Amino acid sequence: MDEVWADDVLLTFDGRVVEVFGFSGSESIRFHVLNLDLSWDGPDRKGRYTLKIEPAMRGGGCHVPVPEADWPDVGAFVDRVLAAMPVVDEVGD
Repeated sequence: MDEVWADDVLLTFDGRVVEVFGFSGSESIRFHVLNLDLSWDGPDRKGRYTLKIEPAMRGGGCHVPVPEADWPDVGAFVDRVLAAMPVVDEVGD
């Protein structure tokens, strides 16, 4: 299990599912890599990033604020998740 903290939000990845714990308004949110749109913005003027975790097809997602100090670990986590996601052409095969 891959785990990383973004301030007080825990992000986990088991190789197929990304789960977000402690996001405002919910106990946890889950996203399968086959239905995941993962992107980020930043850094802003204060060095913060915003990690955008949303379903690729439909439904609610979350935007997780990531402090500058947490970004190196969160950025590496994002790279590992992206590496596990199929290329768009592979999904239809």
